[in-house]
Amino acid sequence: MPTHPKGQSPKGSYEVIHQPNKLKDLVGGPARMDERLIEKAEAALAEAIANIDLAETAKESIEKLDTAVELLRQDGTEPAGPERTIYTVMHDLRSQGASFGYPMVEKIATSMNRYLELGEPGARGHNDIDAIKAHVDALKAVVATKMKGEVGAIGQQIVDGLYKISRTK
Repeated sequence: MPTHPKGQSPKGSYEVIHQPNKLKDLVGGPARMDERLIEKAEAALAEAIANIDLAETAKESIEKLDTAVELLRQDGTEPAGPERTIYTVMHDLRSQGASFGYPMVEKIATSMNRYLELGEPGARGHNDIDAIKAHVDALKAVVATKMKGEVGAIGQQIVDGLYKISRTK
């Protein structure tokens, strides 16, 4: 393969072929979106999000968490199953919290999942259930009281406390 001095083009003729950008043609061309329609859609989405009642939406998820915590409390239970359930449910709730304006739900679920990621299921000692239950109880309180948006110092104290319990900060 021939090499060329830095900054110099090879001798001969060549042609650069540019592929057509159909999306750019649609957006910038005659099919351009009407700004009023975009604003209307964004307003409708914001209204729908404002009307989401996470307490109702998350009812089944919270029931799954309660069942998993109860299974962890029972002697002889293999912790991998309930912990996997808790992780999955918290992962889903984290996304819902972020999407529907419940940052506390997102933070609690993130803390719980980071805690569960610290080691093999059941390997952290007998206090696991207390840390897990604290997260589930905090989540239930936030959802039940509909703590939407940034909730200030009290919310931050709750999150900081959970981070200390789960050693995730």
